[in-house]
Order: sequence, then structure tokens, then C-alpha cells
Amino acid sequence: MRKLNFQSFRMPTNIGRTEYQTGDARESIANLIYNNLNGIAAHALALKIYNGEGKVEYSEDEISTIKAITLKYASPGFIDGLMEQLNEA
Repeated sequence: MRKLNFQSFRMPTNIGRTEYQTGDARESIANLIYNNLNGIAAHALALKIYNGEGKVEYSEDEISTIKAITLKYASPGFIDGLMEQLNEA
């Protein structure tokens, strides 16, 4: 189990990673999952992210799903922000 914080999500705004922005990414990542994955587990994960506050604990299966959907559909800055959080966890 690892914790991620999508409510206060920090991501680089340039390739050199010298500038960052922090914002609430819960709805964005929840919608990626909700609109692009099938099944009740995906639905539950989308709601868990959307309703989560602060650092939320995710199972390794949930982390794998978040990584997979992010790598496929998210911007490079979002991907880098997620990877930084995962490396800290």
C-alpha cells in the first residue's frame, strides 16, 4: 500500500522541472479512469480518487491501474508529477 495525494497534486510545468504548479487533480484523474476503463473496480477507484482528501492509501493493483491510465492518457507533466509522488512513497 502506498499513499498518493491528488488533492494537492504537484507537477512540473516545464521540461527542465524548474517550475511547478500545485492543484487539485482528483476530478481529472477520476474522469480518466471513469471514461476509459471498464468494470466495477475501475468505477470504485474513480470514486475513491474523486472523494479522497489529502493522502489516500492505494493498493498495488490500484497503483498499477493509475499508472497505466496515466501513461496512456495524461500529459507528460502529470505523468512526471505522479512518478515523483510514487518515488517518494
